[in-house]
Amino acid sequence: MVTDGEHVSAALLLDPEALLLCGLMWAGNGHQASDRVCAVLAGADFYDPHHGRLFELIATRRAVGQPTDPASLRSALSAQGSAAALPHRTAESVLLDLATLGVRAEQVLSYADQVLGASYRRQFQAMAAALVHAGETAPEHDLFRIMVAHGKAQRAAWQRRQVLREVLPGDQ
Repeated sequence: MVTDGEHVSAALLLDPEALLLCGLMWAGNGHQASDRVCAVLAGADFYDPHHGRLFELIATRRAVGQPTDPASLRSALSAQGSAAALPHRTAESVLLDLATLGVRAEQVLSYADQVLGASYRRQFQAMAAALVHAGETAPEHDLFRIMVAHGKAQRAAWQRRQVLREVLPGDQ
């Protein structure tokens, strides 16, 4: 019989956000693909806000050469006290769930592409809803400007994904 806790952990095996974070935690310093992922993605690309905050911590630590293994992340969050991105108990639970998924660092680009793809779709859906709302409520002389602004934002999101998809020497 599978308990609720086991079911949640098993569901993480199908969650590209969780799998990406696991891979990033175990990627050592100097892992080029992980560094690139951390330079291209943002916390806002994650659907789960806990995952987004944890990603931001990992990216910040990777940028300055600090370790990103689960124990180091837990220590960093503990050191921040009540200002931590994740509450202590939540952090422990999330880190334990993610750390045990068994992802190899070589998989981070694939999972990052999946995370960015899902983010792009969510942004597209939000844009469509915003355009419908603008079509119903905005002054007519503002409609084209609103549409162009949303289009530029979507193009920037698409371009970020293309940057991530470029194959560079040393990518694994």
